[in-house]
Amino acid sequence: MSNLQKTARRMVLLRHIPGFQAWNRLFFKREHPALARDAFGIVFPHPVGLAPVLDRQEELLDGCDSLGYSFTGIIPNDIGTVAARLSNRKSGIIAYVELKADDRTEEQGRRHIVRTYSLLYDFADFFVVDINRQDGLNSMDDISDWKDILDELLELRLCYERYKPILLRISPDQSADLMHRILDFSLLSGIDGVIAPGVSLVREVFRYTKGRLPVIGAGAITSPQDAAALLDAGAVLVEVAQGIPFHCRSTALRILQALDNPSSKK
Repeated sequence: MSNLQKTARRMVLLRHIPGFQAWNRLFFKREHPALARDAFGIVFPHPVGLAPVLDRQEELLDGCDSLGYSFTGIIPNDIGTVAARLSNRKSGIIAYVELKADDRTEEQGRRHIVRTYSLLYDFADFFVVDINRQDGLNSMDDISDWKDILDELLELRLCYERYKPILLRISPDQSADLMHRILDFSLLSGIDGVIAPGVSLVREVFRYTKGRLPVIGAGAITSPQDAAALLDAGAVLVEVAQGIPFHCRSTALRILQALDNPSSKK
């Protein structure tokens, strides 16, 4: 079990102690009204989230909230468990579901993504489709290799009363030409944003789309300056995946304090 997993589970247990939640909010969940973000129709209390780094992160939703993150991602293992955890959230954490083909064949991957999306639509706040090369879809040399899946998700969304944003997770390994075609498709089709790792890629997405496509900056964040650099490059949110030690409860707090007070970015 990772340090983050142990810490988040500890936070879930401590929430039941009288007075703990008030104490936790006082010291670790301070309000940062100047850092609130409105991205793809969702209001985030601040821009710092946690990438889906754990095998069963859905079990730790309330714990992630107690650690100070405004959003987190989940890669579902068991759809029923994920649906139950999302529907029974006691915290205000915003949660997205990441859709991956993994090691399935192309057709199996398509069915898995569409099925997961359909069954969890009512429970997640938004969805992220990982369009990086995967074993089941390793021939992706053009956005057309993903177009049928994405078009099906976009059409399915029309069947639901509530609008849920769909984002794409992109990679710096994709060529500039392919990247631009992905961004063109996103702007024309109704894709709501992208998750991009690294300052250079965030900056290129922002430049190419002229800021019309919201970006979540991802990648190794080893200091508050790294988070600030992603935001300065054009990201509207950042998600911590690695870097700052996850066993430290003040990870999100350190970043937010630095963003609130630029002179303290150390």
